[in-house]
Amino acid sequence: MSEAPLRSIKPYGVAISDAIVSGDLAKMKEAAAAAEQHLAEHGDVASVLNLLKVEIAKAEAGS
Repeated sequence: MSEAPLRSIKPYGVAISDAIVSGDLAKMKEAAAAAEQHLAEHGDVASVLNLLKVEIAKAEAGS
């Protein structure tokens, strides 16, 4: 069982994937809680990133 505080895990794909691969229930719950906190604070970053990429492509096409 992990004793690391929730703040120690960054909710990025690697941390989540590592938690899944570990099979450690506490680590998986910790990663899920950190990811949920990140989404609550920052929203759906993946969707916003896709919009940003579209705008970058438009700007590059116009330059």
